[in-house]
Amino acid sequence: MAVQTPLADLIHARMTELGLDRQTLGFRLGYQNPLKAAGRVYALCDGHLKSRKSRAALDRLPEALGVPPEIVRQAVAATEEILLEMEIQAEEQRRRAAEAAEAEWRNSFRPHAVIETERRVPSQITFCSLTGGAERWLIIPFDISKPPISYVRQALQALPEKARVGGDGKRLVPFFGEVRGFVINYSPDQAVRCDIFGTPLEILSRAYRPGQIRLSLGGKPVEPRAIARILGV
Repeated sequence: MAVQTPLADLIHARMTELGLDRQTLGFRLGYQNPLKAAGRVYALCDGHLKSRKSRAALDRLPEALGVPPEIVRQAVAATEEILLEMEIQAEEQRRRAAEAAEAEWRNSFRPHAVIETERRVPSQITFCSLTGGAERWLIIPFDISKPPISYVRQALQALPEKARVGGDGKRLVPFFGEVRGFVINYSPDQAVRCDIFGTPLEILSRAYRPGQIRLSLGGKPVEPRAIARILGV
């Protein structure tokens, strides 16, 4: 945790005054294993206060630090206020990021089909992502110079390239299994679910979006298609 909390300040100040390191303070909290002793002190300083082990350690902390229980309670309460505010800010950032991503998706939307399969989560998730993920294996782009009435026909024509026929005669998409049908996404707010023969089954009020797999390298997001190009897959 990057933020310094009142509880961490109290612990560090008393450790300095008493000449304690984290391991020794952890022993005072009742831990006998040196790594677990130091680890619990790190957890308290980093704001991990809700677990059963942390709550038990907090109960013993006043005696371990040699301070009145009220001092520890005040530090914990002030720390929890800071952590709550941080979570509220983080949630607001997530909401704004989701709104921005939604707006970007709508602006870049083009009609397409999504193949529906027996598995929503692919087998061999990492390799599936490295080879292009759902966008490569499940998405059928349309020639939008042609009228929307042609979209079902376009999906049916493209399906054999996406889904090979197995020994049992069923169409299979790599990583995702048997094809159950497909969804025609006409717009962000209009879609039709069809069976494998293109027969309409259900009108949807929102485009169907398969789950996305996100890769990271060194803590930074990596575009799967970029890795696929490097690997030549």
